[in-house]
Amino acid sequence: MRRVRPLAAAVLMLVSCKRCEDLPEAGRDASEAATSSAARPIAITDAAVAAEVAPADAGAVPDASAAEFDPYGDAGLSSSCRVVYGPAEQPFRGPAALSVVGHELRLVANDAGRPRVYPVAIGPVPPKNARPVVPPRPSSFIGMRWPPCELAGRFAYCQGPGGPIVRTVLAGDEHGSRAAIGSSKTIAKSRSGTRIAAASLGPDHSVVAFLDVRRTTEGEMLQAFVALDEREPVRLSDDGAGATTLRFLPRGETPVAVYLDTRTAMVPIHARPLSLREDDLVLGTDAVVFVGGAPERGIDFAVAPVGGTRGFAFVPMPRETIEFGMATLPIEEPPKDDVPAVWSDYPNGIDPAPIAATPARDGKSAWIARVRPRASAPGVPRILELGRVDAAGVFTSYGEIASGNRVTDVALVEDGSGALWVLYGDPTVTWLERRVCP
Repeated sequence: MRRVRPLAAAVLMLVSCKRCEDLPEAGRDASEAATSSAARPIAITDAAVAAEVAPADAGAVPDASAAEFDPYGDAGLSSSCRVVYGPAEQPFRGPAALSVVGHELRLVANDAGRPRVYPVAIGPVPPKNARPVVPPRPSSFIGMRWPPCELAGRFAYCQGPGGPIVRTVLAGDEHGSRAAIGSSKTIAKSRSGTRIAAASLGPDHSVVAFLDVRRTTEGEMLQAFVALDEREPVRLSDDGAGATTLRFLPRGETPVAVYLDTRTAMVPIHARPLSLREDDLVLGTDAVVFVGGAPERGIDFAVAPVGGTRGFAFVPMPRETIEFGMATLPIEEPPKDDVPAVWSDYPNGIDPAPIAATPARDGKSAWIARVRPRASAPGVPRILELGRVDAAGVFTSYGEIASGNRVTDVALVEDGSGALWVLYGDPTVTWLERRVCP
């Protein structure tokens, strides 16, 4: 790993967040309740397997009603992106990956290591004076695991109880017809409860990256590994570097693995391209694109391409001694060391700071959904804010779309009509919206 300059490291050790407010850690697993007959998900297992008992460390799924957690429960909400669908409470509790296939939105949740697909039909964008479509509330719910499944072409990768990574085929045509049941295979073992990432590598291959503990000369260390298709994993993180969370930046046949090496006093952010050579996985040069200051314990990030071979990493973290914000970091081709960050300040610190990103249809910007405090005063509501980052890395806010202290998971995707689907919630309730932005 490239060495951090001593002076820079000394300065970074002083960085901390002003009045950072801790968001209580929600349990990452919710146990399985009775499956909703109204939801009729597409289970990528047979019905008998889908009724498995939930993880042993999970509690019961609370029947959180809209009255208990109202995404519009604060008069301060204001967004220029109008709602055309929802907010619709989902028949599952927990996170999910989003995918648009033809005229269908697919919510792919992690059902104990197996993908469970909830389809939603995508209709035309209604006129401005039309009321939002709000489906009835489900009569029962099922708990899903964290981390969410990761999608890579026709494959879904899901982490099961105890850390196994299961690769499942998700078959279906481009018009969004019902997904077919595919085969599943356990291909690797990861540290349970840590994030995984997946990406397509050309038309016929896919990779999954994950974290696991290895003993080193410095003691036990969490490191990153990557597996091509169903082959043996190889180490992804650079020599001497650890890894605490990771994502894949899609980039044609050469996706870029981006990972954080969270330490006590700093957060090196790495980027490493992957490619194929005669069907063998090739790891490119590992670049330390940025070194952030003292991390928050729940630090996470998102990535999105913004046209051609360029992309961004979006990392909410401390900026200076008393400032906090979203650092937008360019991931070039090839990735470069020590790139400048474009900052979008938050009113105050927040930990964790959930964030999601997806490329925009214009091919030169990205949509962002992020949780932040509404104002700088302690105890103010946390909001879910929707915005857009342009090709220069500048963030423009489109306002807040939900409020409350419970949003711990967020995902979004743009459909073929240019409307945004936003999924958000926590292990006790999950909401879905479709919004049209100017």
